[in-house]
Amino acid sequence: MRPRGIGEQYQALSPASRAWYERAEQLFPNGVTHDSRFLEPYPLYIERAEGSHKWDVEGREYIDYWSGHGALLLGHNPEPVVKAVRAQIGRGTHLGACHPLEVEWAELVSSLIPSAERIRFTASGTEATMMAIRLARTYTGKKKVLKFAGHFHGWHDQVMPGVHTPFHASPPGILPDVCNTTVVCPPNDVSAMEEVLANDSDIACIILEPTGASFGRIPTDNRFLLPLREAADRYGTILIFDEVISAFRVAPGGAQAYYGVTPDLTALAKILAGGYPGGALAGRREILELLEIRTDSEWMEHKKMVHPGTFNANPVSATAGIATLKMVATGSPSQIANERGSRLRVGMNSVIDAMKLNWCVYGSFSEFRFLINHDLGDVRTTDIDPYDIHYTKLKGDDDGVITRALRCGMFLNGVDIPTHGGLTMAAHSKRDIDQTVQSFEKTLKAMRRDGLV
Repeated sequence: MRPRGIGEQYQALSPASRAWYERAEQLFPNGVTHDSRFLEPYPLYIERAEGSHKWDVEGREYIDYWSGHGALLLGHNPEPVVKAVRAQIGRGTHLGACHPLEVEWAELVSSLIPSAERIRFTASGTEATMMAIRLARTYTGKKKVLKFAGHFHGWHDQVMPGVHTPFHASPPGILPDVCNTTVVCPPNDVSAMEEVLANDSDIACIILEPTGASFGRIPTDNRFLLPLREAADRYGTILIFDEVISAFRVAPGGAQAYYGVTPDLTALAKILAGGYPGGALAGRREILELLEIRTDSEWMEHKKMVHPGTFNANPVSATAGIATLKMVATGSPSQIANERGSRLRVGMNSVIDAMKLNWCVYGSFSEFRFLINHDLGDVRTTDIDPYDIHYTKLKGDDDGVITRALRCGMFLNGVDIPTHGGLTMAAHSKRDIDQTVQSFEKTLKAMRRDGLV
C-alpha cells in the first residue's frame, strides 16, 4: 500500500475545516473573505491564537507566520494591549466625538515617524493611500499617479494597475480613464522613472512601498529611494511612502527612518492600530492643511478636501495603538522580529542547500520570501541576490501545485505560512524558529517523495 501524499494527509487531518468550508462556499465567493486566504482543496479554520501560535478547529497547534497579515508585531493578544482594549470597551466603542485617546495616539505617531508633521486617521490602509493621492492632486493641481509594478497600495481603483501579473494589463472593473491616469514603471528602474517625470508634467505623485513590492517580495533600498527622492523634488511631484506594513516593523520610525529618506506623505495602518482596524495619513503640514475647514475671507479660495469616516480614530483602535506604539518605541520589538527573520532565512536556506534545490529564501527585515525554481544553476543560497533577479520572477511566476503542497506540508508539520512567505514577530522564540526549520525540512522531503521537487 503506497503512502499517502501531502494532499491526502492534509484532508485526512482536517475534516472539521472541510465542513466549515462547505458552509462558507454557500455564502462567500470561493468560500473566503480575503483573496490570500483561498487554498485548494480548502483552507484551515482557525479558532484562537496566543503569542506566536494559533489553534485550528480540530485543536491542532501551529506556529503562525501570517502575523495578522502584517498587523501584529508583538504577537497575538499581548497583555498590555488586551488590558487596554478591555478597559476601553467598557467605556465605549464609538463615542461620536473627539476624545483624548486620538490625541495621545497621534502624538506617539508624530514622535516616531519622521514625516509626520500632521496626521489624519482613517479606517484602513487602503483609505490612507486613497487620501494621499487625492491630497497630492489637490495640492499640485496635477492628475496622474506614478507607481511601480508589483507594489500594492490597497484595492481602490487608482492603485490597482500593475499589482498582479500580467503587470501591463488593465484590472477588471476599473474605468479606462482611471487606468490612463496611473503610470506603471518597472520597479527599481531609475532611468524609466526619470524618463516618465521628464516627459510628463502631469504627475501629481509617486507612490511606492519603501521596502519593495509586497514588503520586500520585489526588494527596494537606497539604491532606488535616494534618486527617487531627488527626482520628486526636481520635478515638483509629491513622494508618498506606503508604510502600511513597514512602519514600526522595520524600525520604530519605519523604513523612512531606517533609510534616512523622508517622503512628503506616509500611509500607515496595521501595527499602527495594534492589530485592530485603523489607518492614518501622516506628512507635511502644508499638504495636510488642505483638510482644514477655513471660514475667514483669506481662505475663500482654499481647496478644502472633504474627509469624513465613521471609524476614524475609533477609540478601541486608538487604545490598542497607544499600548502597542509605547512598546514599539523602545526599539526592542522590531529588533527581535528582524533577528528572528534572519535566523529563519539562514536555517531554511541551509536546508535548501543540503537538498541541492534551486530554491532560495530571501528578505531583509522580519520578512521571508520564497523563490522557487530560480533557474540560476547549482549555486548556494548565500550567493543569490534578489536585486539581480527580474521582478517578474520574484512576483508572478508561481507554480500553484508546488506552493499549495508547501503550505499543506507545513500545516502537517505544525506551521502556518502564507503562500509566498511570511513575517516574524517579536513573540517568535528561537525555539519557534528552529522548529519551523525542522518542519520545512520534513515538508521538502515529503514533497520530494511526492515527486514535486
